[in-house]
Amino acid sequence: MQTRVSGETSARRIRLNATTLEAAKAEMARIREKKAEPEGLPKTGLRPMFVDYADKYLEFHRSASDSGKKARTIDREGHSLVHWKKAIGNLRLDKITRPMITNLVKARLAAGIKPRTVNIDVIVLRNVLNEAKEDGLIVRLPTDEIKPRKVKTPGRDLLKPAEFTELCKAAAECGKNHVQVADYVRLLAYSGARRDEALALKWEDVNFENKFLRIGADGSSKNSKARYVDFNPELEAHLKDMAGRRAPDSDWIFPSPQRGDTDKPTKTFRDSFVAARKKAKLPWVGFHDLRHYFASMAVMAGIDFKTIAEWLGHQDGGMLVGKVYGHLLPEHRKRMAKRLRFQPSVLSFSDGNSQIGAA
Repeated sequence: MQTRVSGETSARRIRLNATTLEAAKAEMARIREKKAEPEGLPKTGLRPMFVDYADKYLEFHRSASDSGKKARTIDREGHSLVHWKKAIGNLRLDKITRPMITNLVKARLAAGIKPRTVNIDVIVLRNVLNEAKEDGLIVRLPTDEIKPRKVKTPGRDLLKPAEFTELCKAAAECGKNHVQVADYVRLLAYSGARRDEALALKWEDVNFENKFLRIGADGSSKNSKARYVDFNPELEAHLKDMAGRRAPDSDWIFPSPQRGDTDKPTKTFRDSFVAARKKAKLPWVGFHDLRHYFASMAVMAGIDFKTIAEWLGHQDGGMLVGKVYGHLLPEHRKRMAKRLRFQPSVLSFSDGNSQIGAA
């Protein structure tokens, strides 16, 4: 007997344990019936359409408090699933194959979609299908062995202190909530907090006595763990200044101007920030560049990578700091080069420390 398996280019040959034509036909019928219902799956009922299962997946994770996914993560997954539902939405879960996915990936790349976006789309699809596997609806993941496309990360300019000053000045002059926007920009730069982490901060997260800022106590951090950023002079002075101006009817560091009788934080400063960077003639600057600014300033201050990593909430002991945030301003490298002195057998530095080298 010969049979073809979806996704394979050649037919498989199956030996039949039969001595007559009728017995062979009966055995072939049993094999085909077994093939129609893969091992480990229910023997009755059709698998759901992908579009239906994807919608239920999103609905569950939006409504379940213990789903393990944050609201913004579900929103991003929903955006990625739009493309998959359009392409394979009318297929049943057990009919989705790896060649199908590979061809769709190639089509997206050919259409000009960035490799990083395509990689994220495949990860989201894998998340949905993996849940289908856990539910016993499929046996294998068709996304297995699909390698991510290589992504070339473009280099970004490092925000210079003078540019940061101009950005803060512009922020203080843009929009109705310009005071909050300027405070927000400075807090991001002085603490290394991410965009949403800073918006989730409450005054109870500020400890003036022990001189630290707690970030992510509500689970808003990327890894859902709280971290502590020790006060540097600018951060401490800025928080004290803000505390002197805090809204008496709100627990949030950045309360919503439209909160009314309900105490709630501001959702975003994006529009005001875009206006500020335009006014400062810094259109390339994003919220994450302020975190980048914090890390780079810390590196140039000579702070060890492990400490910086703890402030940023990295779990790798400082490897990412050295790789991503360790490239420094040219002026700093030139200052460091001037400290270097060579003697025949001694490598010395201007601070008086010496290290004996090989002759």
